[in-house]
Amino acid sequence: MPENQDVFPTKYWGNMTNHAPCSAKSVRPRTCRGSDTTISDTIIVTHSMDALMLSGAIASGKCSIAPSSTWISTGAPMRRSMGSDYLQDSCKGETNVIVEKLANVTGRCPVSKAIRSLAYENEENASVKLNQAYKAAQRVYRTYVDAAMCSFKHTGLISNYQWQFWLLGSVVPHRSPHNDDMVEFQSCAGGIPESTFGTRYRDRFYVTKLNHFDVAFQSGDALFDEAKMPVKWLECLL
Repeated sequence: MPENQDVFPTKYWGNMTNHAPCSAKSVRPRTCRGSDTTISDTIIVTHSMDALMLSGAIASGKCSIAPSSTWISTGAPMRRSMGSDYLQDSCKGETNVIVEKLANVTGRCPVSKAIRSLAYENEENASVKLNQAYKAAQRVYRTYVDAAMCSFKHTGLISNYQWQFWLLGSVVPHRSPHNDDMVEFQSCAGGIPESTFGTRYRDRFYVTKLNHFDVAFQSGDALFDEAKMPVKWLECLL
């Protein structure tokens, strides 16, 4: 799907037709095909691992971002996620029977290479090489990201997946209580100072009370809570 789209054929992103028309769903695989690739005159919106992929591509010289482009990041696991470590330990039988059974039933065991690459920074499952690669990605992230949305609390928006994230947040041994149930605030910030973030959707660096799917705009905005308005935040940026 190389052309721009007004409606995405998948449910990964929320319906943003009236908020960000003419979006390119395939910008991620198209952006960095060679070392001479420069992304120019483009608004890039990344969620979760997308930020890692783009940061890694820039850090390794596969592409670059021109000053005419804008990078907007949401829920980026720049220091990775304890969810990866927990799943790896579950598949090794090091957590509890219920979670181990769930991991096997959902097809998460054996753990995929992508999930293994998210092993938390400087923890047992993270190699020296992986830690070095992430440090390079974090430097790129701090240099090029123009706006970011992260979570300090994870109450989330009312949705059919909300309970799943509440459960996830209660069983994963996060290093901080400030997370979106999958990614901790400090990981999402990627080294950007906490003082840079504000709790209003008008803030370019926005700290929220959303879960990991909410920051992909899947459930719109809250009616009154300004710390739960991701769509309005994006509209203000655009």
